[in-house]
Amino acid sequence: MSDTTDDANNPNNLMLKFQKLQSETNEIQSIFSKQSSFDATSLSGNRMLKDFCESMRNQQNEQNKFNEELLKTMKDQNTELTNRQNEQDKFIEENFKTMRDQNSELKNQNSELKHQSEQVLKEIRSIKSDLEESKKQHSLEIQSMKKLMSVPDSVDSSLLPDTPVNNDTSASVTGKEFILKHVFENVSEIGASPVYSEEEEHFNIPCFVSNEGTKKSREFSHEFGTKNGNTKFTYTGWNKFVDWEILEKDYVRDGKLRAEIRVKITNTIGLYGKTLRNFDERNKAFSDVVIVVKDTKFYVFKLLLVAQSAYFKSLLSEISPNAEIELSDIEPEDFQVFLEVLYGEPAINEKTVEVVLYMAEKYDTHAVTKKCEEFLIDESRKKKKKKLQLATKYKLEKLKKHCFDNINTAAL
Repeated sequence: MSDTTDDANNPNNLMLKFQKLQSETNEIQSIFSKQSSFDATSLSGNRMLKDFCESMRNQQNEQNKFNEELLKTMKDQNTELTNRQNEQDKFIEENFKTMRDQNSELKNQNSELKHQSEQVLKEIRSIKSDLEESKKQHSLEIQSMKKLMSVPDSVDSSLLPDTPVNNDTSASVTGKEFILKHVFENVSEIGASPVYSEEEEHFNIPCFVSNEGTKKSREFSHEFGTKNGNTKFTYTGWNKFVDWEILEKDYVRDGKLRAEIRVKITNTIGLYGKTLRNFDERNKAFSDVVIVVKDTKFYVFKLLLVAQSAYFKSLLSEISPNAEIELSDIEPEDFQVFLEVLYGEPAINEKTVEVVLYMAEKYDTHAVTKKCEEFLIDESRKKKKKKLQLATKYKLEKLKKHCFDNINTAAL
């Protein structure tokens, strides 16, 4: 609808128009009153009356038309106002419903947050308790590590007889040797009940100390001796060592018996899994020297060994091509793993790292020692105590620092 039509239908404009027509009607009525005094028989008076009546009819028609338009406009406006009111009521009702829903949701969220907060507080208390326990455990572990670092491994004098002691078992440990220690508590009450020390791993062999008799499963050479150093016994396999009465009388102090056992591995097989490289006759065409270890021949390239090992540089520099050199005091499978590392194979792992360190020290290969140290720092999952033992035995200063840094961090 145009602006002109909107102005014509505007209630204010319609009212002004109505007032104007009303004024004109009043004026005509006034004129009619004056003309009524004329002579009714006068022709001019009749004509004037006729014109007046016509004018009145026209005005009345306009008035009726105006009234109808005004009424229609008012009805339309009333309908529009009613619709707007209904829409407004509906909008208010919807907003009110939304607010109720939001309020209900907020209550649910508050309840959930409260529940979550209680759970978090419960977990925090649990974590705090675990941290306290872990802190105590790490404190004990630190003390154990520090005691381990205070070499030599001395025997607790309170657990030894009152006789001069020859500490053979506390001498420095070299090669494929290690010492197992355990203190048996309340010895008189042990009886036939088996007691075990904590399991340790040495050269990929699990070991522990126990008072339980077992069947022979591996062949070890044991050298036992009394603490006064006067008598020694050497056995292969298991054998009776000392009478129980003598043990209780001479070696138990305050109900405790300290066992300290030096173990030397003399022969092993099948400890390290599948070989990664062949050094038998299939490698003969790519070798210029043969190294013999307990009847096992290794065909290797002399220059590769000389370049990495000061020991082999001294041993092999002057020999003739394809000569055979025999190495003693090592196992064929140990040398196999060592050669694999020298040839660049990924042979350093949890099973082999200790024997590779032993071989690297024996044959003076610093690069291999460094690789083992890096593996123990970056990849190995061995216990910190074991890592520190290796760091101490093979003088791995970076590994030693790494162990203590981790212990201190975990204890915070």
